[in-house]
Amino acid sequence: MMETQELIRKAIGYIKSNYTENLTITNIANHAGFGTDYFNRLFRAHTGFTVMEYVRFTRLSRAAVLLRSTSRDITDIALECGYETHESFTRAFGSMYGRSPSEYRAYYEKLPITYADVADKTNAVRFLHDHPTFRPVDNAAVVEELLHTDAIRHGICAVVMYEYNGTQFVSDADGSYIGFDTFGNSVYAYIVSDDSAKTAEYVNLLRGFSESTSFSLPGEEADVLLTMREYGISAQASVHEWLYRGDVILCSSKYTVRRLTADDILAVKTFAAEYGHDWKVCESLTQRDVFHNTLHDEPLGIYDGENLIALFRTCLYGKYSFRVADVEGVAALKRYQNASFTREAYTLAINYLVENGYMPFCTIAKVKDFDPEQFGFDKVKTIYTAI
Repeated sequence: MMETQELIRKAIGYIKSNYTENLTITNIANHAGFGTDYFNRLFRAHTGFTVMEYVRFTRLSRAAVLLRSTSRDITDIALECGYETHESFTRAFGSMYGRSPSEYRAYYEKLPITYADVADKTNAVRFLHDHPTFRPVDNAAVVEELLHTDAIRHGICAVVMYEYNGTQFVSDADGSYIGFDTFGNSVYAYIVSDDSAKTAEYVNLLRGFSESTSFSLPGEEADVLLTMREYGISAQASVHEWLYRGDVILCSSKYTVRRLTADDILAVKTFAAEYGHDWKVCESLTQRDVFHNTLHDEPLGIYDGENLIALFRTCLYGKYSFRVADVEGVAALKRYQNASFTREAYTLAINYLVENGYMPFCTIAKVKDFDPEQFGFDKVKTIYTAI
């Protein structure tokens, strides 16, 4: 079984690396070491796609990125994505996205591209194939339901993981959800349920994607995240998420904070020369229209007078009226690296976010030298993970 999965992954890698070429089921099957008919059945059983459906999915996903992130001629995009004519590309694109390439570009012209737009549906489709008692559900409807049910508890995952990542959800008859994300060779499965017994049942069910392992049953106020790297689960941990639900923090500071823009590139480079790196801020400011680097990335600058002395990373997410900001942390010049300045920097950043209508949140496992409780953050969720 594992050998077969490895051959399927090899074929998928070959398609992703060569989708611009004149791929046929025969040369893909030959590359994987199979006969054509058998390979097509095997590929569909493991991915939910026929081989050529997956080729089209790969090509058109790339075309969608190019249509939204560049102004290139549509015929050029068609040729780059493996289509010989504008007409054949338009037919295929319309079949998948419900709009012609030009209509798609016009509709999304002012919207940033996110991972959700080209998310890989393979693992959700495969799960449905193996477990027909589950049904596919509309991802946007799941996000909306979770926000309506309990935005404080579910909201962070709903708008950060599910809305932005394009998590592919399936549901059982009782309305519990399992969502799938795919990044590289890792598959992430989220179990969203208030039923402890059902959570335990679904943990065992998902072991069908993995090697046998023990996993402690979480409490009812938690979601479960399983990370299956090449379908194998190893260590386990829990992650606490904290949400700030207070007002602006009263403080008197000689420092100021503001949103960085492309006009601040020189100041960021000057900061980086002394600090050692720019924390990818220049990339964020100059490539906002590039896939995986959209407007949700909001670096802030902390200034001592006219001098940029620290960078503060945040990511902004929202759906309907629920708006949250991921507090990623602060990078300060050496002479400012102390507990007092760290607290002041967080205070300034949190105030900026609150004043702009965002509820800051942080994950305690990743924030250094920062105590959420002392800042008025409440623990709203625990994600039990197996990573």
